[in-house]
Amino acid sequence: MLAAIIAVSIAVNISSCKKNSVVTKTVDTTGTVTEADVAQFTADAVSPSSGGMADQLSSSTIIYATNALSCGVQKDSTIIKASAAGAVPAYDYTFSWTYMLNCSGLIQNNITFNYTGIGSYNGTRLSAIDTANAQIVLTGAQSSYLLTFDYTRTGIVTNKLVRQYTFTTTLNIQSADVTIDKTTHEITSGIATVAIVSTSTSGKKFNFGGKLTFLGNKKGSLVLNSGATYAIQWL
Repeated sequence: MLAAIIAVSIAVNISSCKKNSVVTKTVDTTGTVTEADVAQFTADAVSPSSGGMADQLSSSTIIYATNALSCGVQKDSTIIKASAAGAVPAYDYTFSWTYMLNCSGLIQNNITFNYTGIGSYNGTRLSAIDTANAQIVLTGAQSSYLLTFDYTRTGIVTNKLVRQYTFTTTLNIQSADVTIDKTTHEITSGIATVAIVSTSTSGKKFNFGGKLTFLGNKKGSLVLNSGATYAIQWL
């Protein structure tokens, strides 16, 4: 089963007595959105096990490879993605796609995709009700596809662990050089810019940014502007 792993540090409040220890969960009242939580939301937005964009980028290449397309003719499709019963993370998303092959005369230039997705996921650290949309331009090379994309995911996110709180987040990821293998349809390389705007329930806004590097083998590295690095992996 697909899963995403992100290295983050989590503080746990523990109260103890002579006979046993009890782990308590504290509801956050500070109105602060943490860097670790937006990093986790970014990882979830990438991971296929949370309905993330890595799966959608791969889907664009599969659509291109398996459909008969005519120059200038727009097509559409609806794809439902959901986890198996009892899976963790659990997710359920409906994606609406449009796509068109662009040509100069009889010469194929590229194929453009647009999709919107709506649904929810429930992970080990975060859960969210969110929407996603992306614009993708795909061109072919001898052994790989080259993708340019602009991806946005907006949601109401809940931290389920020690700092129990809810915040809204808009995440944008853009890249002009992601490559996907033509045989496996897996991401092999690429660098993307990341911008995140989060708002706490108290109305405070928090801005984060950084760089996402796709390393191949279903791995990535997120480096935020603070210098903090988070490893992302999916199975």
